[in-house]
Amino acid sequence: MTDTSEQTREAVATANELYWGSDLSVNQIAERLDLSKGALYGMIQPLPTGLGCPACGEEVVSANRTARERGVLSCAPCGWKGDEDEAVAFGGEGAVTLPVYAGEDEVAAPAPVERGRSRARTLAGGALLGAAVGLALVLWTRRGSR
Repeated sequence: MTDTSEQTREAVATANELYWGSDLSVNQIAERLDLSKGALYGMIQPLPTGLGCPACGEEVVSANRTARERGVLSCAPCGWKGDEDEAVAFGGEGAVTLPVYAGEDEVAAPAPVERGRSRARTLAGGALLGAAVGLALVLWTRRGSR
């Protein structure tokens, strides 16, 4: 690893820390780091949000501070853009459907989840396996009682 690549990594980390973690303007950050605004913008990386994309499930990001302030998120893999309210939980094994608040004391039921043939196959397979085990036990007990 060369000193230049280490310095570049440190400069990128510092630029992102100042951009996302301070109230300094872009001009002030560029001046402090002795960079042009264009070079600074080239170093800024989108801020991960910990939320998932409703279209593909990948983590969504805030592209810049204005987008973060407005709650606008984007997904690099699929190109989705939307509000924080539209994003889903990120990193879980599956989406969780919560009841929707529809009024003072009303709770709207979530939309039914479509279950394909895999559920029917699982049930049929379980039934056949249970029947086979039951038959084996009957044959074994009859054989043992002789």
